[in-house]
Amino acid sequence: MVSLGDNRAISMDATFGTDDVKFHLFALMVFDAHRTGVLVAWIITSFQTCDDLVEWLTPLKINLLRKNLKWKPSCFIVDDVP
Repeated sequence: MVSLGDNRAISMDATFGTDDVKFHLFALMVFDAHRTGVLVAWIITSFQTCDDLVEWLTPLKINLLRKNLKWKPSCFIVDDVP
């Protein structure tokens, strides 16, 4: 995420009900200097609560900050708020 994005925006797209088992799929994307989306991660969970997403996103943020302490995106775009 640090090397592919331009530190401006992260997008999280959510999908639900596309399979028989009702798992939630979240795709994380960053945008490069040409504003092209680059897929960097998927999160698959059986629940769609804020606590579940925080459990996945917190370690991701910690790992990203270990690579670059100055990493700070200007916005986080979400299409479906749990």
